[in-house]
Amino acid sequence: MTSRRSTAAVLLLGALTLAACDPHDLSAPAPSSAASASSSSPSSSSSPSHPHKSSSPSSHSSPSRPAGSHSAASGPRIVSFRVAQKPKCAEGTAVFRAEAVPLVIAWKITGATGGALSVDDPTGTPGTYGEVTLAGTEEFGFSCAGAVGSTETHRYDLYTVGGGSRKSRTLTVSAKILDDGRATTAPQGGAADPQADPETDPETDPETGSATGPASTDEPQG
Repeated sequence: MTSRRSTAAVLLLGALTLAACDPHDLSAPAPSSAASASSSSPSSSSSPSHPHKSSSPSSHSSPSRPAGSHSAASGPRIVSFRVAQKPKCAEGTAVFRAEAVPLVIAWKITGATGGALSVDDPTGTPGTYGEVTLAGTEEFGFSCAGAVGSTETHRYDLYTVGGGSRKSRTLTVSAKILDDGRATTAPQGGAADPQADPETDPETDPETGSATGPASTDEPQG
């Protein structure tokens, strides 16, 4: 009887010992799971990295233009410099005469602050005629005072002003002198004949235009 009690006591003691050890054994794996969770968390935190954002600066920097390319494109430039109307000398007689046609030049400048025009300037000095706007027209008359059949020629130089290195263009325009303007036919009505006989040719009243010469004295024959 006594041995049974001692055996029961030993078993109870062993059960208590196991009961005391179980909570410790069950909680022991927790640090490993926490460690695994903590070890996996850095990988998860590193996974949502943003490769697109890191590559965006390179995409913005790739289309950059070389330095000075924009300034070169926006520098001074003479887009056009042309003859808008050709000159023509007067022609015809003193009675039927066609008037002279003046020269008209037109221009357009970009990338500059203004323009300058020179006319018949052998020195190549900009603006001897004067300053001009970036776009406009100017009219010039030809004298046409040379010999009949000769040609009158003039030179026009356009320059850019400001905005960079100066640019220039040249126009050389000519007009032929067709005649000297002298009358080649008598005016309508004719001129008085200095050899006319005042006794036989009737005079003309300057106010009425009718003949005022002596009346005929011949009597009608009966």
